[in-house]
Amino acid sequence: MIKAVLRTSLGQTVVLLGLSGENVTRLMADEPIKVNLAELGMPPLQIAIVGGRTEADITAQLEQHFGPLPFTCPRCRRISHHPDDKRYGYCGHCHDYTGTPGGTR
Repeated sequence: MIKAVLRTSLGQTVVLLGLSGENVTRLMADEPIKVNLAELGMPPLQIAIVGGRTEADITAQLEQHFGPLPFTCPRCRRISHHPDDKRYGYCGHCHDYTGTPGGTR
């Protein structure tokens, strides 16, 4: 994997992650690729790269490796960690069923 930090002409930071065939094979075997930005001199932030055919596949893979994911309301973008909100697609802030049941969009 190629890892680099670049700056655009406007001074914005860009993290470049180049995946080789070996990395793509790992992704297709449902093995996430983990990157720690601290290794690149950036603030410590863990990134997990996963692959999948559908969003549901990716969500299942993430939950298998990292535990239950929160529900993010597609309308207001607020995050809920309550399992029933995710299960039913309910947003307490919007007081409405804004998401697809199960937490995928």
